[in-house]
Amino acid sequence: MDVFFNPKTVAIIGASEKPKFGIGTTTYLLNSKFKTYPVNINSDTIFGHKAYKSVKDIPDRIDLAIIIVSNEFVLQSIKDCVEKEVKGIIIESAGFAETGTGKYIKIQNKIETIAKESKIRIIGPNCIGVTNFHNEFTTSDMDFEQAIKGDIAVIAQSGVLGNVFIDWANSQGIGFSKSMTIGNKVDVDEVDLLEYLNTDPETKVISLYLEGTKRGKALKEALGKMTKPVFILKNGRSDIGTRAVKSHTGSIAGNDKIYDALFNQFPNVFRVDNFYELFNIAQVFATQPLLRGENVAIVTGSGSLGALACDEIEKQGLKLANLEQTTIEKIKSVIPNWVSIGGTIDLGPSMFQTFIPSIKAIFQDNNADCILYIFSVPRVPLQRMASYALEGIRAQFTALKQSAEKFKKPCIIVCFGSRWVFDFVSEAATHSELKLIIPIMTRINQAIKAFKMMYEYAKSEKN
Repeated sequence: MDVFFNPKTVAIIGASEKPKFGIGTTTYLLNSKFKTYPVNINSDTIFGHKAYKSVKDIPDRIDLAIIIVSNEFVLQSIKDCVEKEVKGIIIESAGFAETGTGKYIKIQNKIETIAKESKIRIIGPNCIGVTNFHNEFTTSDMDFEQAIKGDIAVIAQSGVLGNVFIDWANSQGIGFSKSMTIGNKVDVDEVDLLEYLNTDPETKVISLYLEGTKRGKALKEALGKMTKPVFILKNGRSDIGTRAVKSHTGSIAGNDKIYDALFNQFPNVFRVDNFYELFNIAQVFATQPLLRGENVAIVTGSGSLGALACDEIEKQGLKLANLEQTTIEKIKSVIPNWVSIGGTIDLGPSMFQTFIPSIKAIFQDNNADCILYIFSVPRVPLQRMASYALEGIRAQFTALKQSAEKFKKPCIIVCFGSRWVFDFVSEAATHSELKLIIPIMTRINQAIKAFKMMYEYAKSEKN
């Protein structure tokens, strides 16, 4: 599998200067540190680089071939790669089994046969390939100036959605190790990639978007051997969704209850309900220490949001932290007499003045196993006192970071408000070097769900 992420030589079959699919990949790789050869039967040069009529004409061994020609020419391109003894192929071209057309189903079947009979590994067709965020190799349109290196790997059956995942996650400050889209899976599938990522030193957490599997028994065996947390978003739960899956990548979604039963067998495998959960919770696992207990301490500026968080804590089977009396006294010593604190620490409008001493006291409390900070200041007051607010939030986040590192307790920030408020808070986090250290979410229920999954995972680690 490593040939897909660390190739020494690359051929782009179907490289073109025309503004169409693949031009971004072609432009990037031809000007990258990766030795790349363009192949185009109708061109002598591509962006100033010598072009070859066939991959067989390239005077060098080729590790990886990226195929972006029309579907009618893919089969011949693969046969040329076999003669050239290419090690790996990524077929980004679409228009095969997912069309439901007999002609193109037969072509895909022939490609699958070639993969089985040769030594070549093939990803696709109908995908956008892979990205290695650490060495900056990619076969898709990836902006490495915006992309964030991290510990989370992404396996997505969908091509375009895989890149959408990355775009959204990067905007949230979530970093990745590797991403891979596998399309119609004529050869390489989720089983191969799970096994590869399980030993990848750059990957700590694995997220998988799955439409269906062709190797149920092998998937079960692979999940049973995983030593890292795996988060799975499996669609096709409804009849309509199942039909949509078949027309998308030609997959059979299968009985959803079977998948539920499969995933529930393994303590380090977690099924999530949407892609926001997929990456938000993966980020918590990638950046935070595991819970030592089930007690959640809540710090908020809104009593109502604190109460809603308490409902979610009970729903997930966790407990609201019963803080020690000495902690309560420390907090009372810094808050105004009109501030009321009960089960949740609702600092109200005094938040900017009282947060730092309060949070330090809570982190020291033996009854607090994790901390949820609900930021709930509206846009208008933040705008009116922008410089003061920005400085105050940075100071808060720096105190959070220092306390989290000192006491080894997981912490999540939930930013409740408009997109403007979230961006404002994220900017403060960036300047306080908090991003990728303490996750910032927009949904309370996902934060509590993340704590629950961490608690269950920690219990399984002990056993």
